[in-house]
Amino acid sequence: MHEKDRHYNGWTNYETWNFKLWADNDEQTYRLVQDTVQDIQKKIPEKEQHRTLADSLRILADSLAPELNASFYSDVMLASIREVNYLEIAESLLKEQDGYTTATA
Repeated sequence: MHEKDRHYNGWTNYETWNFKLWADNDEQTYRLVQDTVQDIQKKIPEKEQHRTLADSLRILADSLAPELNASFYSDVMLASIREVNYLEIAESLLKEQDGYTTATA
């Protein structure tokens, strides 16, 4: 069932919203994501930060995934993970970081 408009709570889709929800609310994940954002902002030219962060978030998601035996459920979960719009999340995180830096500067 693929609807034309799958937006969810202001995000591209449920999968993207859910990833961002966990990235913001699970302390360990939050720290990993924030460290990644700050590292990229220090080392990568600004025009390349969005794509680099999106790629890093995809790698992070893959590295945090539990080991799954081949099954219908693992196939569905992996398909769902592929639906995450990591670029949208990267843009949001960089915007949030800039806003936080500006607000505290």
